[in-house]
Amino acid sequence: MLKFDVTLLYVFLAFPIAYAILKSYLFRPLVEILEERERDERTAARVHAESLEELQKTLAWAERELARTRQEALKQREALRAEGRAHWERKLAEAQAAARASIERASREIERQAALSSAELPARARALARELAEKILGRGLAA
Repeated sequence: MLKFDVTLLYVFLAFPIAYAILKSYLFRPLVEILEERERDERTAARVHAESLEELQKTLAWAERELARTRQEALKQREALRAEGRAHWERKLAEAQAAARASIERASREIERQAALSSAELPARARALARELAEKILGRGLAA
């Protein structure tokens, strides 16, 4: 059977005292640390979810801005291309006009020289014929 002596009394007294000491110095701080970890986990999970949501919103905004900027760049490129084409056509028309004017001037000069040569040709032909006749005959001809 159970023998009641002083050691049993010490055991019954030591157990609540040890429990009180362990509770105040071990269990309570440990529970507080575990609860703080849980709070930190929940906070981190919430912050993570908010960050992901903010990231998705930012990505969506960036994609919209990128699409809008691409559209503007495409419009600007097309406008510049049209402007360049118009400038090129204008320069081509100017060059063609200048070429036509140069060809007309050259044609007029050729016609003038041809007319001048045609006017001089009979006189030069007579002079050449006279010179040949003089060389063949070996004497000068009368006027």
